[in-house]
Amino acid sequence: MIFLSLPSVWGKEKDLSPEQIAKKKEVLSKMVRYGTSQERKQALGELTRFPKENAGELYTLVGEQLKTEKDMGMKIVLLKTIGDLDLKENKDTIIGLFEDSNEDVAKQAVTSAKKMKLAEATSPLLEKVKKEDFTKNSNSLSLYISALGELPEGKTAAPFLETKFREKFNNADMRGQIALYFGSVLYSDAESALMEVAFDEIQPTTLRCYSMNTLGKLKSETAKPKLYELLDSLKKTAGKLDAKKAQSLKIYAIGALVTMGDKEVFQELNEFARDDDSMVRLRAIEFMGNLKDPKALELLEYKRDRDPSPKVQKAAKKAIDQINGKETVPDEEKPPEEKSEEEPK
Repeated sequence: MIFLSLPSVWGKEKDLSPEQIAKKKEVLSKMVRYGTSQERKQALGELTRFPKENAGELYTLVGEQLKTEKDMGMKIVLLKTIGDLDLKENKDTIIGLFEDSNEDVAKQAVTSAKKMKLAEATSPLLEKVKKEDFTKNSNSLSLYISALGELPEGKTAAPFLETKFREKFNNADMRGQIALYFGSVLYSDAESALMEVAFDEIQPTTLRCYSMNTLGKLKSETAKPKLYELLDSLKKTAGKLDAKKAQSLKIYAIGALVTMGDKEVFQELNEFARDDDSMVRLRAIEFMGNLKDPKALELLEYKRDRDPSPKVQKAAKKAIDQINGKETVPDEEKPPEEKSEEEPK
């Protein structure tokens, strides 16, 4: 039987008889063991939809395959499958692959550990991070720092990463990732270092923005007046700053104040909801929805009906629904801290 015909022949798992499930299980087992790379990848994809109560032997097989697999591409797919299925019994194998000679395999191993939130992965990952070069921009290092922010006990890496953050000769993107990490683990000891960066005009914009984002998460009372000063300064220098830089600083400063739950931020949101930059208007309106303040309804209704940007109109409608307590379709757009931003020239 050709594997690709399985879904059309047998349909959805919930509609299968016990005999059909047993037969499908047998076919999947053979495909994982003996199929071509493409067939094995398809079988692993099918396994993520297979009834868990019937998949015990298949799950064991996937773990065994990972231990012996030589093909790098298949190793990555096996790691992803294990992560998707949350097969924690393979934790030792996954952690061991942090040091795989192939960087893509190591990155997928870390990604799977992050998704599974493996507590045992924290210490080995920190040791791996300590060997990395922070003076260079690295997608791998960025992933590893992000993973430490989500792993249980990930806060144990904070003192080491604070040192790297304070070293100004280190790559700005890596320092920015560390700033976001501090927000993930709520590391308040880094507040002074974050303040120094966030309000320093000579620092790269993205690094400043990420530092502000974390100061918001830390509910920094020290940062609050500085954020308002920055917003006031941006109003006075409107048109003089690089547009991309001004946009980012506005969005993140407002976002930090909203995250802090500051009551005075509503007036700022009103002003930025009328900004000439549609992205600034969009973010201001999203923040209004998060605040759920009925005072914003009149402005939001206007934006829903009259704003020149369709995206802003859509955001205003969603914000109105949030304030009115209506369910809305989740926004697929990533939050600001997860966006990759191009540094202003």
